[in-house]
Amino acid sequence: MSSRSTFTIPYETSNSTLVESLLGGLAVSMFVATWISSLFSPILFVLSIRNEKYLITAFITTVAIAAYLPWKKGPISRAFTSFLRTHAMYYKKCAFVFCGESNPEEAKLKSKSKSESDTSKPMFFAVHPHGAFCSGWSLLVTAPFMTSVRFCFSPALYYSPFFKLFCRLGVKPGKADKASMIGYMKKGENLALPPGGFEEATITGRQDRAYIKKRPGFIKLCLKHGYSVVPVYVFGENLLFSNVQGMWKLRLWINSLGMPAVAVWGSAFLPLAPQRHPCGIHIVAGEPLDLPKIEDPTREEVKKWHDKYMAELTKIFEEHKCDAYGEEEGKTMKLELW
Repeated sequence: MSSRSTFTIPYETSNSTLVESLLGGLAVSMFVATWISSLFSPILFVLSIRNEKYLITAFITTVAIAAYLPWKKGPISRAFTSFLRTHAMYYKKCAFVFCGESNPEEAKLKSKSKSESDTSKPMFFAVHPHGAFCSGWSLLVTAPFMTSVRFCFSPALYYSPFFKLFCRLGVKPGKADKASMIGYMKKGENLALPPGGFEEATITGRQDRAYIKKRPGFIKLCLKHGYSVVPVYVFGENLLFSNVQGMWKLRLWINSLGMPAVAVWGSAFLPLAPQRHPCGIHIVAGEPLDLPKIEDPTREEVKKWHDKYMAELTKIFEEHKCDAYGEEEGKTMKLELW
């Protein structure tokens, strides 16, 4: 149990109707299906042309045009966002916990450039664990109190017309490559990113794990641009999909090529839908780690703050694990840092 000031936003999912649960399952299944199809869309496009399946070719082309053309959000995107928010109703329990100044209501998050009179620092939400399909991240994506945050993800997914259109309809997407991140940071935008990436997805299992020891890059960028870093841990993420364990060296090498290496399945009746574990989803945003602004941080300075970040991530896990998993089970849980 945390002794720090917290602000909890519970979702009343225990009394969800069958229709609400089904809508939530449909929303999360669409997210997963879009995620998977996005990785194979270039191959599907080429095969549709070679095999003269021009209806499929036309469909992919239409999606690509809609994904890349400039347009403003209107009634369709607002309705789609409302539909995606039913995602939370799928789980048996769901809650968001903000510690201290990470509460966006108090921090008054802003996505536009900061004015000279505004002394608040932009925030970088680092979300763990990635899980098989970033289910916790996708819950944060559409949360009404996080609308000012740009949610960044793999360039491989960002360039896919399917995933890009899906995200543009519902949220504020961003590309998680260095040049793009620097561009967002120069504007002072609040950002969210799962820094563990595909590697953290690969090591997903029943044990709580975060792939963070070899991920100091986001800390260096946050130091250069004067960001506060908020460690976010999604309790229950690792219980949503079963993932084959082992062969780490080979699978992490595949990840280094920019490709996922997971072998997962979800619900017995609907493999693309997460398993509905009794603990549900419990998302905790720790207190912001107030980094100094250092234009050219040394390796030692980056390591110092990266170590502090890992310590804070472990701290919020220890403080909230019993709330998330229950007193008895929580006492036995430990967070592995890879």
